[in-house]
Amino acid sequence: MSAAHTLAVHDAVSTCKVCGNATALYGVADFNKTCAEHWGRYFPLLGVPIYYHQCSHCGLVFTRAFDHWSNDQFREHIYNDDYVLVDPDYVDERPRALAGVMQDFVRQAPPLALLDYGGGNGKMATLLAEQGLNAQSWDPVANEGHDLPPLAAFDLVSAFEVMEHTPDPLKTAGEALGFLRENGALLFSTLTIDHLPPQAIHFWYIAPRNGHISIHTNRSLEIMFGTFGYRVHHFSNLYHLALKQAPDWLMARLDAHP
Repeated sequence: MSAAHTLAVHDAVSTCKVCGNATALYGVADFNKTCAEHWGRYFPLLGVPIYYHQCSHCGLVFTRAFDHWSNDQFREHIYNDDYVLVDPDYVDERPRALAGVMQDFVRQAPPLALLDYGGGNGKMATLLAEQGLNAQSWDPVANEGHDLPPLAAFDLVSAFEVMEHTPDPLKTAGEALGFLRENGALLFSTLTIDHLPPQAIHFWYIAPRNGHISIHTNRSLEIMFGTFGYRVHHFSNLYHLALKQAPDWLMARLDAHP
């Protein structure tokens, strides 16, 4: 028996969750690897290895470790009372900042129906509603068991820091897009990693304890949303917009950020 066969304990090849092409192992991280390492804060290792793959075609970095988890398991092991320790901004600071982003984004728009998809505690939508905007929130984990918002009923859907949290990128993208009216748009944030070298598992954004389990490139986003007939406009490596045809109120903004 060869040494390589003796030591093989994890599948080296998988299938990309976005484009279906073959992928190879990208690296392994302890479950307790968090985004807080970006600021020099480290949590004790748990001793649970989480293997990530990368697609050679679209560049998606992902793990299958959570593919069969229920929402209850996510709530127990990731989005639990200690989540605030690995992402302290999610409770108040980030919703306030993103409410400002949304207010600026729709400043020159006519009255719009807004949905914050994956909105967690709903704070951002609450802040927008307090400013007179027609905004509501829905989160597939936090609001499990609640009635869905009406489908095809919103002019603008936001999904901030959502796409990296899903074990099923296509399902999540399709669900978010399903809330849009014809010619609606999806404004979302997720940090793309086109600039990373191979096997950069040390990168701070690849963080299982934060629930960062599907890490995108611009190309993987374009392929994913293209599956549903949408194109993606990249404002930066963090903010993106999925749309079919830009409504008039969006044209000037897109022209300003080619």
